Amino acid sequence: MRSDARRAIREALRRVLHGSLPREVGVDVREVRPGLRRRDVLYVRAELVVHKDSLKGTVIGRGGRTIKRIGIEARKLLERRWRRRVFLDLTVVVDPERAPVNRWFRVECGEDVFECPAFKHPQHVRARGVRIRGNARVAAFTEVVDSTIHGGVMISNFSRVVRSTLHKRVSVSSHCAVQDSELGPLTFVGDGARIEGSEIGERCFVGMGASVRDARVGRWSVVGAGSRVEGDVPERSLVIGERVVDRLDFYELVLKEGGSARLEVNGRLRERARVSEGGELRVCYLPEENELVLSRREVGRVLCVVRRDGNGWRIKGRGYEREGTSVHWYVGEEWGLLT
Repeated sequence: MRSDARRAIREALRRVLHGSLPREVGVDVREVRPGLRRRDVLYVRAELVVHKDSLKGTVIGRGGRTIKRIGIEARKLLERRWRRRVFLDLTVVVDPERAPVNRWFRVECGEDVFECPAFKHPQHVRARGVRIRGNARVAAFTEVVDSTIHGGVMISNFSRVVRSTLHKRVSVSSHCAVQDSELGPLTFVGDGARIEGSEIGERCFVGMGASVRDARVGRWSVVGAGSRVEGDVPERSLVIGERVVDRLDFYELVLKEGGSARLEVNGRLRERARVSEGGELRVCYLPEENELVLSRREVGRVLCVVRRDGNGWRIKGRGYEREGTSVHWYVGEEWGLLT
């Protein structure tokens, strides 16, 4: 009976909510029993599990209107199936651990994609033999076959991933092909790139139209647009065309709760600073020294300004502004700052 109740509530979510929202709401049926006073009425208690407060507000709706509509639709479906009166008790719970976006899903056939919130347009996706985290993002007109997709991964339109592993927060742009490969955390793959039989380290950048075949690319490396890579590439390398042309330093600004900011280079601490509530800090590039520094005033070229806002951070750079906890840059020994 719990499975019947779960299916009815999920169907009600699909009817009332729109787009991918129903798949971001988990349904946990906690209890199904006869009523204490009226034995002819079935009492059903269920939790709608979401991963953040804003989604909880969306499910409840203004004045509770949305969750009321969900309850009415689900109760009608259950009464029609069980042929008896039903009292449905729905509660919305914020629990990131139990929410669908933080769970692993197994996609074996086309119908499974409609249960996983990672697929934003499941009717336009081909997927089978896929193990995928719910908070990944797979766009329309993509193909994912016999692969493992970790949390935070983004796969854009018209891309193909076959027999590969994409680790946390990998970004695969449009019209890409990734086959028999492993991409390390926070790696970015540009439009039209081809990766086959290769292993890409963490925090790498593969440019537009690049081809990486039967290669091992070390972490913190950059493969330029249109480059052709075969064989091993040492970590912290800049590849242009078919050869390594420079050695890179990888800078990362790490922002923590409590106002601590760390500038790291090649994984080691370079500078540390504290930022008070509402205060600002700048990351600047010094061309003569060919290095990045933290500063409270403008020196050299300002790459970004970080502002502490409550317990969070706002990062503002050239052409973007967002919340976040990290941002990174590549600086070559010969080529200088890569932008």
